[in-house]
Amino acid sequence: MDKQLLKAYIKTIVEDEVKRLLPEMLSEAVNEVRQLSESTRPATPSTKKPFDRKQLAQMIGYDGETITATTRAVPLPSNAPTDVDEKIVNAVTKDYSSMMKKLGLT
Repeated sequence: MDKQLLKAYIKTIVEDEVKRLLPEMLSEAVNEVRQLSESTRPATPSTKKPFDRKQLAQMIGYDGETITATTRAVPLPSNAPTDVDEKIVNAVTKDYSSMMKKLGLT
């Protein structure tokens, strides 16, 4: 069989297969897209008021320049240490705001 004749024959077979399979494949793709669009309908809008930074600041006790503690009285566990080194207490309760400003974190 001649090469050109073989190429033409293969081209004809491929074209016939594409014509036969393409409508079926397109139909399946369209059905899948329709099913996806039906299953991904947008959710109903929320009736909740949007949460903003002011509300967050109020919740954590931020009043502009200083942070005020808004802790509730939480009882300490019975096994909490009472004799803690003063350096540890100072490190834990130290105001780190100036360091945070220098680092650009506030």
